[in-house]
Amino acid sequence: MDKQEAPAALPNNPLMNRTALLLLLCSGFCVNLFATHIVGGEITYRCLGNNDYEIELTVYRDCYNGVPWFDSPARVGVYEKGGDSVLVRNLGLIYNAFSNDTLPIMLDNPCLTVPPDVCVHKATYKTIVNLPFNPNGYLLVYQRCCRNRLIRNIPDPLNTGISFVAEISAESQLQCNNAATFNNWPPVAICVHQPIDFDHSASDADGDSLAYRLCTPFNGPDSLRPAPNPPLAPPYQELLWLDPPYNLSNLLGGDPLTIDPLTGFMTGIPNTIGNYVVGVCVDEFRNGELLSTTRRDFQYNVADCGEPNAAFFLPEIKCDTLTVNFQNQSTNSDQFRWYFDWENNPGVGSNAFSPSYTYPDTGTYVVALIAAPGLPCADTFFQTIQLLETDVVLDVTASPDEIAAGDSSFLLANLPGAVEYSWQPNNSLSGLNIADPIATPTETNTYTVTAMLPNGCRKTGSVTVRILPPLCAEPLVFFPTGFSPNGDGENDVLQLESSLEITRLYWAVFNRWGEKIFEADQLSDAWDGTYKGQPQPSETYGYILRVQCEEGQPEYVKKGNVTLLR
Repeated sequence: MDKQEAPAALPNNPLMNRTALLLLLCSGFCVNLFATHIVGGEITYRCLGNNDYEIELTVYRDCYNGVPWFDSPARVGVYEKGGDSVLVRNLGLIYNAFSNDTLPIMLDNPCLTVPPDVCVHKATYKTIVNLPFNPNGYLLVYQRCCRNRLIRNIPDPLNTGISFVAEISAESQLQCNNAATFNNWPPVAICVHQPIDFDHSASDADGDSLAYRLCTPFNGPDSLRPAPNPPLAPPYQELLWLDPPYNLSNLLGGDPLTIDPLTGFMTGIPNTIGNYVVGVCVDEFRNGELLSTTRRDFQYNVADCGEPNAAFFLPEIKCDTLTVNFQNQSTNSDQFRWYFDWENNPGVGSNAFSPSYTYPDTGTYVVALIAAPGLPCADTFFQTIQLLETDVVLDVTASPDEIAAGDSSFLLANLPGAVEYSWQPNNSLSGLNIADPIATPTETNTYTVTAMLPNGCRKTGSVTVRILPPLCAEPLVFFPTGFSPNGDGENDVLQLESSLEITRLYWAVFNRWGEKIFEADQLSDAWDGTYKGQPQPSETYGYILRVQCEEGQPEYVKKGNVTLLR
């Protein structure tokens, strides 16, 4: 009987919960469509005695670009090695949410910045399985599609899967051997043009001799069947490299990636930004004979980790205020030191990203910003600001400030000593660069004028010219003087007509004896010439009309006669 870990409750993690919900709602098509997340991993075993083996599967996923979440269960196939490749076990390893880790991104050089778009999650699955001695040996395999779409050194990564394979040979069974296990996962992100110096060594519980080499990872299922159940039978094909320029001797470009066969120490210098598949194998020898091989499939994310660059925006001249807001435009740093008066008072400053500071008086000041202060790669940026004050207020008047549509208003900007004017908007003014343009707006408009003084200061003022609403009266509100309800389709009903929005209305019709025979309070109401279901005779009728178009406007009231003709 296989012994497996019980599932754990999901943690209170919104990203994980949303992903879990997505997996529950999606059909197989959804998985096929979005399976773009595999970064790497490995499968190893540990002999517990009595033919019991602890199987450990480690899977890494892209948590920035990739979906879905980790498989649960993750299917591990146990095949008898040989020509027929008989499936002995189809293990379902339950995902334990507490085994999930977000790998830290660490850079050796403090002058380099962690790239913002790299994230890797790790999940570890474990189970115990009893495998009776088999002289042919066993193959353990986990398969998944697909790899990250940004990979540069293999063709069609979105349709390329992954296979983690471990062999338990007959000799390993007889000697109750444990597979070698790697000590550390490679860095999640590395920097372009920066050396790779990574200890890729492994440990072996049996003290066997270990030898390291770069190797080509196995391919896996495609996007049409991203998670086969059970995993596909051997043999397993190796990946195809995008050669040229990439192959096992040149995995990243630049100075070739190499690994010391005795220590597992990996070196190289990548020269191109992107993601790259890498395979490392550690061969386990006992008494000079190969006993087992542990294969690791992983991805290097080569990013631009540029050095700090200090920069900020500041106007050269600022008027009428002593408070200055500094806009930090630096890159590749999260540590800053500002000096607001570099030459005269260097003790006045801030460590904030974009601080504000109120100067004690007008004058000329030198501002300095240091990005990554205290580091050998620190960068400094200087700029001068001149603070000026004026007591002049830009006064704008409009005469009149309320006009009917089509009429004009005279604008005037009054700033003594101004050398330049600029008006906006420009679609209804007689001039844009004068102090007194004529405005002819078709709708209520606010005009803004900026005036420049000889010292470089600018003053801004504004004024609104309001267009009065049209009168709520004829001809915009029209009540007919007659109608003919004879069924000919023309002028068959009596109805109020208006080209304005109506807020409230009421009208009623009276016969010659003063009897009210129709009334209305909606613009859509109409009299068809009947009263109590009976057609009324052709003659003249009296009416009263009350209409209000806008709140605050006076009510329009009219009395008159209307003629009914048949």
